Amino acid sequence: MDISACNRIDGTVTYIKKGKATTDLRMSSPVGELALVVTSSGVEELALAEGDAVTALFREIDVMLMTGPGAISTRNRFPARVTGEIKKGNVTAELALDLGGGRRIVAVVARGAAEEMGLAAGSEVVACVREGDLLLAKAGRLSVRNSSPGTITHLRPGTVTTEITVDTPGGTVQALLARSVADDMRLAVGDRVKALLRERDYLLAR
Repeated sequence: MDISACNRIDGTVTYIKKGKATTDLRMSSPVGELALVVTSSGVEELALAEGDAVTALFREIDVMLMTGPGAISTRNRFPARVTGEIKKGNVTAELALDLGGGRRIVAVVARGAAEEMGLAAGSEVVACVREGDLLLAKAGRLSVRNSSPGTITHLRPGTVTTEITVDTPGGTVQALLARSVADDMRLAVGDRVKALLRERDYLLAR
């Protein structure tokens, strides 16, 4: 399955504490324990149970970086090293991060933040991902139920990110992907795709 979240960590569900709306879930992985907040309906849809093999997915833009000692409001922290050249756009920068053991993830951060932190190839960082920003995959299914099929009508690639316009039955939606992901997926005008949106990502207006 192709999905525009190229950061994937395989693991096993070790703990589930279900509430009415959301579920606290933990999974063991080669890079340590991951903590997730998933909608309870998503857990039910996937029929998740302790011991299940799952894959945690997260977008490049959802990765936070930390250098040196400090506190940050997430339990998902991955010590890493910046590898290769940092790809810089006018606003954002893409960094390839080596977690060790052959595992790599990609982060997209504000270019100004990368420059203020003095990040360069070889820099030691801690990549942080909020619990609510992880998706779970099990047997080809995802812990998100909001899916809108549509057709790509426009692509606006930048140096680091690509803006994509999708025409769906519910209207036109825009997606912002890492340029490398859009290129890897070979997205083009006319392609049929599915726009996925997590429950926690919706805003309501009244």
